[in-house]
Amino acid sequence: MREYKIVVLGEMGAGKSTLVQALAQGRAVSTEVRNTDPGADKPFTTVAMDYGDIDLPGGDRLRLYGTPGQTRFDFLWPILLEGASGAIVLVNAHAGLPQQQVQPYLDAVERHPAPLPVVMGVTRMDDAAPAQRAACEQWLEHDDGALPIVMVDPRDPMQVLTVMDVLMSQIECQTLVACDE
Repeated sequence: MREYKIVVLGEMGAGKSTLVQALAQGRAVSTEVRNTDPGADKPFTTVAMDYGDIDLPGGDRLRLYGTPGQTRFDFLWPILLEGASGAIVLVNAHAGLPQQQVQPYLDAVERHPAPLPVVMGVTRMDDAAPAQRAACEQWLEHDDGALPIVMVDPRDPMQVLTVMDVLMSQIECQTLVACDE
């Protein structure tokens, strides 16, 4: 039996809790509380982590951890990344410049002691204003291709599974490379 620990990072409102709930089929533990941040248009926010535990075919297990998005909780990110198999970084197309959104989370992943497979998921493209959508599309066009990027609606389990397929492929590739060394 293999266990995979996947950590989901991104700004508040990017869809981390929703993604974890979609994969765990609504059975994830949530630490959402009423949002008191006046700058955020969101009624609830995660303050510790979301957690989902999923049995995979063949006896493997997937453990999902959704991080709080606010930088005041950044001390939790390395704790949750400890022992991770991979990470998903969500980018909220509705929230402004993608490169500024993802940098704190990519920095946290980069500080991880071992190379960590990462997939970026772009969310809320349908909610984005034309200028926000254009900024996101421009960022995607100029991306250096270092990380796979997938458009995803975290409410849609099939789209979330696509993100997981991409990440699991990266994890398997990393495992194969490590075996050859």
